[in-house]
Amino acid sequence: MNAPQPRRGRRSRPWSATGGRILDLEGGQIRLDTQVQTDPGHAHGAPPAGTRYARILQLCRTPQVVTQIAGELELPLGVTAALVAELRDRHLVTTAEPMDLTRDSVVTNALLLRVRDRLNAAL
Repeated sequence: MNAPQPRRGRRSRPWSATGGRILDLEGGQIRLDTQVQTDPGHAHGAPPAGTRYARILQLCRTPQVVTQIAGELELPLGVTAALVAELRDRHLVTTAEPMDLTRDSVVTNALLLRVRDRLNAAL
């Protein structure tokens, strides 16, 4: 069995796409589970086609989370978060944090028990 051959040619540095900027996902405003969606009302200020920014805009026509975008672009999460933050600051995408159901009074113990019972019944 042959070992995989190393890639030849020019090596890319992922943070070069952001001019060296990355975001700290621990304390930053963009989290792993931040939902990103293209803002159709601001398409006139879109970046040039073929750029990573344009790819994010294309991916986010339907809502995506930062981890999905990073996987599709094959970029580190910090670099992806920086790209998303730039698009958000230019009003090309909207971002939303997931709903924190741990503090929501709509989720009751009775609801959780019904969900459990129906899942058990389906198995």
